[in-house]
Amino acid sequence: MSALLITGTDTGVGKTFVACALATALRQRGRRVAVMKPVETGVEGEPADALALRAAAADPAPLGDICPYRLRAPLAPAVAARLEGVTIDVARLLTLVARRRQDADVLLVEGAGGLLVPLDARTTWAELAARAGLPLLIVGANRLGTVNHCALTARVAATAALVVRGFVLSQPAAETDASAATNAETIAALTGLRCLGVLGHGPAPADAARALDVAALL
Repeated sequence: MSALLITGTDTGVGKTFVACALATALRQRGRRVAVMKPVETGVEGEPADALALRAAAADPAPLGDICPYRLRAPLAPAVAARLEGVTIDVARLLTLVARRRQDADVLLVEGAGGLLVPLDARTTWAELAARAGLPLLIVGANRLGTVNHCALTARVAATAALVVRGFVLSQPAAETDASAATNAETIAALTGLRCLGVLGHGPAPADAARALDVAALL
């Protein structure tokens, strides 16, 4: 694994938390980790997700290389960019991804929302991943509905001929429901994907890192 796109089944499912835990786990194994959050929306001031990723990876790159597009509106990147009169240059993102892959042993790229969220009028994260040659890690929230959301994401990835390394379930909220006990097993059986971790609500970064099956990714 030289690079990985961490994609979600939805927004607010714990992508950044999982990406930071993965960066921590890789560093603990002696890997040099580079990170990118190509587009972050809902930014007032500094891009919180990109800064968290940079800290977890101890990535010395300039913030402009880690997060080249920072947009104010908490909307899909294409929509937020249009409102600000900004054009997201997908070719520029592809060049940055290729360059950043050379900076470390592993590049972790965190998407925004899910695979079919648009970056511009024609390009989704799925197309970006395909053009950049990025395999996927799917992150879903461990709650009712995630079986369908993970299966849909896996189906989209297969249609786009993307490689999926596995999935991780997180618990963004303190509350849970009865499905949490069976979601991982059900998703694995339905999709054929490997569960690489089930994270509870608010574990310490080191505990979250230990809960991930990093060996399966490597």
